[in-house]
Amino acid sequence: MSAPARERRPRAGARSQLRRIAPLLLLALGVAALLTAQGMGLGELTAPGPGLWPAVVAALLTGTAAALLFLDPAEDYEAWTAGTARIAAGLVGLALFVVLFVAIGFIIPTFLLLTAWLRFFGDESWRMALVLGVAGALLLHLVFVIALGVPFPAGPVDQLLGG
Repeated sequence: MSAPARERRPRAGARSQLRRIAPLLLLALGVAALLTAQGMGLGELTAPGPGLWPAVVAALLTGTAAALLFLDPAEDYEAWTAGTARIAAGLVGLALFVVLFVAIGFIIPTFLLLTAWLRFFGDESWRMALVLGVAGALLLHLVFVIALGVPFPAGPVDQLLGG
């Protein structure tokens, strides 16, 4: 007979503390915002300064982050998996899109993002991802740049298409 299954306990150590990264970042942001708001001048209750409401919001953010940091139980979090890595890769792709968008315009980064996402996240074949990437980038260019007149940075392909 098999022994009764034991419950898995989270391991102690650095990996089990990954859940504290977001609250620590929010806490740092809240403290920095509090200092910035104080520098803007808080004023008085009868004559509030320009930093009063930012200070109130920053104090709420700081308090919430501190509560998450110290009171949020580890059992509320899922383990990091391959799905987590896919989400991180998607966010890196978006960040790269923004950098390329500013540097070389709309069409090429849009094509690259659509193609990569269709291939790696949508499990499309390379042929289908490339066709849909080209079609999607051109369609989005037509909608945003031509039809709606949104002023995007012009890249080499955008200039050829009249953007």
